[in-house]
Amino acid sequence: MTEGTIEVFTENIYDPRISERCDRIYPLLTCEEREKADRFLHREDRLRFITGRLLIRTLAGERLGNAYPEISLTEYGKPYIAGAEGFHFNISHSGSFVVLALSDSPVGVDTEQIVPIEWQDIAETFSPSEREMIDNADDPLRCFYRIWTVREAFSKEEGIGLSLFENEQPEIGYNSGTVNYRRKTLYFNVWEKDGHSVCVCGAYGRILEKTIGENDK
Repeated sequence: MTEGTIEVFTENIYDPRISERCDRIYPLLTCEEREKADRFLHREDRLRFITGRLLIRTLAGERLGNAYPEISLTEYGKPYIAGAEGFHFNISHSGSFVVLALSDSPVGVDTEQIVPIEWQDIAETFSPSEREMIDNADDPLRCFYRIWTVREAFSKEEGIGLSLFENEQPEIGYNSGTVNYRRKTLYFNVWEKDGHSVCVCGAYGRILEKTIGENDK
């Protein structure tokens, strides 16, 4: 793992290579994981779940020497590997993308496929300055997704989820790429890729987009 960075791994579930790798890894999943995968009614949902497990297990094998660690969940549902010091990850999926962020400190990631939605009611939960950003944007829909993914990634870094915003309004600097929260500063990067908005938030502002099996740089 590269110190002082957040590594980002993105996979497309429609890539035939991913489908083949998911088929190979399926028998190696735990009974609980296979049962969860089998409950999905749509093949795409099943592929997203298994691809997420593929990413986690491949990286755990490369970095921890254990491709099949026990994956636990916090009370808010954030996955982690107990005892794996310095191996912090977070995962998100939407549309054709499954994205995993990896760092040596807590990290959050969110991706959303940019599709037309009635976003106005959701934006009512945003701060006045965020709603003003949308109102003044050339493309309000894209601006909405940008704000949404930043809020999601930050709240996932904190391990709480969007309920965090019910009682607090962290200072999010959309121009500076920073979040000031409880006397600490976090950094985020948000970008668009193949029709998806992606945001990563953590202790570092440097992002490395990598592929599975790529050596550390």
